[in-house]
Amino acid sequence: VQQGSRLGITTVVSTDSIRHMMRSFVDEKENPLLWASTYHAGECLDPVAVSEAKARRKAKKRSGVSSNSGMDYEGSGDKVEGKPIGKKQMAIEGYKAQSEMVIDSLDRLITAWEDRKESVVVEGVHLSLNFVVCAAENHNTVPPVHLFSFYSCPFQLCR
Repeated sequence: VQQGSRLGITTVVSTDSIRHMMRSFVDEKENPLLWASTYHAGECLDPVAVSEAKARRKAKKRSGVSSNSGMDYEGSGDKVEGKPIGKKQMAIEGYKAQSEMVIDSLDRLITAWEDRKESVVVEGVHLSLNFVVCAAENHNTVPPVHLFSFYSCPFQLCR
């Protein structure tokens, strides 16, 4: 945010505010993941379904078919296919699922800001290095900059 103000960029949008706007279009019962705290998003997911989805993604990677999602990460540590995974991994999967929803909306907002030739700083826990790289590739006005704050790391996994 401070770097943006040094460049004369006064508009700052947080990924949490994007998620909050998205909530006005969907009921909590329809999409509890969107309404959950980022840190508790994994509690909204079915552990067996997550494990099966991870196994399918892993199989696609082995067969050379890439996933549609820019949110897939290596080294996920799945357990046996179809079996529930641990709480720590569920927290990560919930974070990734929620982030993917927010990032889909954010990408459309970036397009709108580009069309209006507006500068904006986007901050928030939902941003990933994968998204920043993809955004820089898809939007020629997005510089590939991703600042990481040690204290904003979710789940205390980075410490």
